[in-house]
Amino acid sequence: MTVHWQTVRRISTVLLAVTVLTGCPRVLYLDYHPSASIKGSGSVRVDAFAYAGHPTGLMRKKEVESGEQDPEVLYLSQDIGEFFAAALTKELTLAGYEVRRDSSRSVSGTIEQFYLDYVGRHDQVFKIETTFQVGREGAPAFTTSCRSERQQAKDWMKSGSLIEHGIRDCIEAFVKEAQTAGAL
Repeated sequence: MTVHWQTVRRISTVLLAVTVLTGCPRVLYLDYHPSASIKGSGSVRVDAFAYAGHPTGLMRKKEVESGEQDPEVLYLSQDIGEFFAAALTKELTLAGYEVRRDSSRSVSGTIEQFYLDYVGRHDQVFKIETTFQVGREGAPAFTTSCRSERQQAKDWMKSGSLIEHGIRDCIEAFVKEAQTAGAL
């Protein structure tokens, strides 16, 4: 077998160019830490949260939506819907709710937007938009939505903190609205 070094060099150059031009995928490992700002009681079940992703429907379950200027594809290490449901479970547990699979009251929802992008040369922004449904046997369902937008100085190492704060804002707004409506 004869190796054509010029062919190998051309292939290597093409692969390098494709990687540089299209960006490299990054995986973000997040460990959500709940706050102690909400209080509640009673049992509740946290069901699945669907990630609607990009309006074109081309986003994967782990892929974070970003702007066209960002050539890098960003993925969470787990499905975005699963991550969000786990964050909600942690917040409700710390708040004093008893999260149980057999509870007659359930919380589920849809994450319409989970967006991280750069703003200008020095900042990054995270946006989340989520619809929550609280269902209970013998009672009408309660539905509400939340939106959060957080911005900070551009720092890849602090992207996780930016995302966590945006999620926390959204969950806290949901819990307060659901408590006011008597759904939680």
